Amino acid sequence: MSLEAIRNVLVFVITLGALVFVHELGHFIAARMSHVKIKEFGFGLPPRVLRITRWRETEITLNWLPLGGFVRLEGEFDPSIPGGLAASSPWKRLGIFASGPIANFLIGLCLLAAGFMAGWPDQVKVVDVFAGSPAKIAGLQPQDVIVQVNDTLVHNTTELRNLIYENRGQSITFNIHRDGDLSTITLTPRNEWPEGEGPAGFLTTGIIVKYNLPTAVRRAVEQMIALVQETTNLTIRLASGQMTSGEARITGPVGLKQVSDQAVANAVQWNEWFPILYLGAWLSTAIGLTNLLPLPALDGGRALFVGIEILRGRRISIKVEKAIHAAGVVALLVLLSILTLNDILHPFA
Repeated sequence: MSLEAIRNVLVFVITLGALVFVHELGHFIAARMSHVKIKEFGFGLPPRVLRITRWRETEITLNWLPLGGFVRLEGEFDPSIPGGLAASSPWKRLGIFASGPIANFLIGLCLLAAGFMAGWPDQVKVVDVFAGSPAKIAGLQPQDVIVQVNDTLVHNTTELRNLIYENRGQSITFNIHRDGDLSTITLTPRNEWPEGEGPAGFLTTGIIVKYNLPTAVRRAVEQMIALVQETTNLTIRLASGQMTSGEARITGPVGLKQVSDQAVANAVQWNEWFPILYLGAWLSTAIGLTNLLPLPALDGGRALFVGIEILRGRRISIKVEKAIHAAGVVALLVLLSILTLNDILHPFA
């Protein structure tokens, strides 16, 4: 294995492991605040290597698989155990289940803010305009900085690309900075175009911008909202058949590793931290959103049972709930296996 391959594996394992650890730490903190007893807090996943120490009633352990960690709460499904999870109030249980995803969103926000302070591609500059293209005819020139398309501010090349593709065949207005002056041009993206040119017929690159802390936090919040919306919309469109697997797809660990490798390659090529920081924020957001899904065995599934309990005024049978979550674990493992096989057979281009 080459040094580059080893580096890529380490970045992926450390990044994913740290984000899973943060997720479990959120559950740990919420359980402590709710006075729910914690049997074990593990670094990594079993099998166990050793018990590091015992803090109050909690065993702190080190485990073999370096992928995050886990929290084992007292009485997860047994309400007869005092101080256990099942014996606590519904609202406390909801808080504990929600705390993991919340921790992921918070760490994602911190990573984005750090990225905006370190330097982020937050403006778009034109580097080339193809002859005979709509952009050339409209008067777009290399070195122009695209500020706005119609009524939408443009911060990066992805946003610009999406706006152009969404408006194929329609007239759109670009606000641009050229030689210190603000100008306006109008063009109509093509429905068909020569290979490599795109609908509008120009190439762009991102301009690295560094922000102070207040602005970085504001931009991070905006980017986090955009991430959540984009991920949610893609999932809904895939599930409803509005998008094909060729346009977007759900991926497993192998696919995530491929995305991570590209982020590392970009970071090295550009000598910038933002690809790694964005990767971490994206993964953390994905972990948070995935765990909020109302599916058995996930935090959202556990919270769904609590919500039903609150509405009914009584708890669903513990045996029934436990069996459903156990079946959910099996279903998730099968799905993970299918996604992994698909990523191996059909790697990302």
